[in-house]
Amino acid sequence: MSDILTTKVLSIAECGHDEYWLRNEIYEDPSILGLGDLQAVMKEKTQSQGGRLDLLLKNPIDDSMYEVELQLGATDESHIIRTIEYWDNEKRRWPNRSHTAVLVAEEITNRFFNVVQLLSSAVPIIGIRACIVQVGDLRALHFMKVIDSYEEPEEEESAQPTYTEKHWIDNCPGTLECARWYKNLLAQSYGEIPTKYFESYISFTVGGIARVWINKRKNDRALLEVKYVEENISEAVDHLNKEGVAFGTRSNKYLTFNVNLQQMREKQTAHEWIVQRLAPQHLKNQKGKPD
Repeated sequence: MSDILTTKVLSIAECGHDEYWLRNEIYEDPSILGLGDLQAVMKEKTQSQGGRLDLLLKNPIDDSMYEVELQLGATDESHIIRTIEYWDNEKRRWPNRSHTAVLVAEEITNRFFNVVQLLSSAVPIIGIRACIVQVGDLRALHFMKVIDSYEEPEEEESAQPTYTEKHWIDNCPGTLECARWYKNLLAQSYGEIPTKYFESYISFTVGGIARVWINKRKNDRALLEVKYVEENISEAVDHLNKEGVAFGTRSNKYLTFNVNLQQMREKQTAHEWIVQRLAPQHLKNQKGKPD
C-alpha cells in the first residue's frame, strides 16, 4: 500500500464556514493569496456609490493596491461587475497608484474567463480559486491563482514570428507612437536601439540585452515593461513614488506602466531617470567611452 496520502477538496460552506470567515482569514494574513507579501489596508470598505469592498490590500514596496471581492460558490455576473466597479472606484481615489482587481471564488467559471479576455487591455484582473483541502484528519485553506490578465508570456523571442513596423501602423498606431517616443528616449542615451516587431509587442535592446517591451493596448495606450537592475529595483520604486508616477512591478525585476503618449510625456523626467540606469556602462556620453 502506498504511503502517500490522498486529498479531498471540500467547499468552505460544508466545513461550517462562511464568507466572513474567509474574509477575516485573508485579512489576518494577505500573503496566503499567493500575490506576495501584501498588507491589509481595510475590510468592508464602504463605496461612494453603494456597496462594500470586501478587502483592500497593498504592496508595501510600491504601494500598488489590490481590490479584492470574495464569493462562495461559482463566480456570477453580479460579483464580476462589483469587482470591476470597486477597482475603478479605488483607482479614481488613488490615481497615481497601480491597481489590480481580484476576485476570489470557489469556482472560476468560463464567463469570468470571457470577461477577462474582453477587458484585459483595460482592467488588470486576477481570478483566484479558494477551497479547503483535507488530508487525513487535517484540513487546510488553499488558494490557487487561475488567471492573471497582466501576466505577459515569457517566451524566447527567437521562437516567435517577427513582423514589420507596417503591421503596427495598420493595427496599433497609438501604441506605436508610444514605442517611437520611448525608443527616441533610449537613443538619446545609448545611440542606435535594435528593435524587433512582434504581433503583440515591440522589444528594444540596450547594451546587447532586450530590456524594454511595448505591449499593445486599446485606446492608443501601451503597457510599457522595463527590465530594471534587479538589486536596485527598490531604488526605482522609491524614486517613482516621489515623482507621483503610476506604475507596477513584476517578479521584483520589472517595472510596468499602463500609459498613453501624453502620460509618458508628462513624466518624461522620471522615464529619463529610469533609462539612464538600464545599462549605465553603455551610455554613449559616459566618460572614457566612445561617443
